[in-house]
Amino acid sequence: MSKTVFLFCLAVSIFCASQRIPAAAEPLRVRMENFIVTPSTGPLVNVHVQNRSDRAVNAVLRVRWPEGWKGAPGEQTVSVGPNAMAKAAFTVEKAIDLAVNRYAVVVEARAGDVTVTRTQHVICATAPYLKPQVDGKLDDWKDAVPITFATASKATTVMTCWNRKQFCVAVRAEQLKGGAVQFSLAPEAGEKPGRYEFVVVAPEQDGPAKCFLLMRPGDDLKLAAQSRALEGLECGDVQAATARDGGAMCFEIAVPVKLVPELQPTPGRPFRFSLLVHEAGGLRDLGAVMNLWDDQRHPQSWSRWKGAAFGPTPPFDSNIEFGFSSSIH
Repeated sequence: MSKTVFLFCLAVSIFCASQRIPAAAEPLRVRMENFIVTPSTGPLVNVHVQNRSDRAVNAVLRVRWPEGWKGAPGEQTVSVGPNAMAKAAFTVEKAIDLAVNRYAVVVEARAGDVTVTRTQHVICATAPYLKPQVDGKLDDWKDAVPITFATASKATTVMTCWNRKQFCVAVRAEQLKGGAVQFSLAPEAGEKPGRYEFVVVAPEQDGPAKCFLLMRPGDDLKLAAQSRALEGLECGDVQAATARDGGAMCFEIAVPVKLVPELQPTPGRPFRFSLLVHEAGGLRDLGAVMNLWDDQRHPQSWSRWKGAAFGPTPPFDSNIEFGFSSSIH
């Protein structure tokens, strides 16, 4: 071990000891959920706190909002059992929507003489009411709320929307040739267990994109670990189209609401959604921009299929909080 590395490790150990934080893991950690409606509409948003110690604690939670915003209450105290999780709801009373869709907040949890602070860029993860034409061209998605993230300097933008007949997904992936989009849909956590999982594969040549249904609620979760052939899983009820936009590949997908009846889309109703883009070099994971904890990865959260390369590290859980909204206006 070099002298520099030794001094760095010593400094970390001294800091952790001064905070009474084990070097392996902080005893507390916090995360604010996504906004499931636009911030200017005054949403409730949950802050999660996890106690990773072997004794119960009373944790005081505080939020520092972006400049010019107002939220309530100023702080909340929650009781968290040993190795358990709790959450508290805060209200956004005054806010401004940003086109970039990233909102800097600072979340703090204090228990005794241990204080943990986390700076997040919270995303608005909402599906507004729209009726796009499914043709692979995304010019009719201007009233959606885009979520953009980068993977190896390659930008990917994901949008969702709904109407009385369809739940729709749009993806614009820069520097992508062909590839596939895999996404997961489920009702609010704690309702009917299970998920719907689809994959749309771009055509190798001119022709229609094909959608395959990999999983639905009630299926044996052991299916997720099996690398299944897509033949026989095609879902003709789902509309899918792809188109080139400069150096980007665009996917547009419409799932009939009757195919996913548990979602029951109505303004303000929460649901769960996540998405992967498959390409020759690996995965682009929407979960990477959702401020999830790194251990929120489980191999059975996503279905394997022949032709997809997941790699040694599982993607983030396919269980990210989203919500339906009436409009961004």
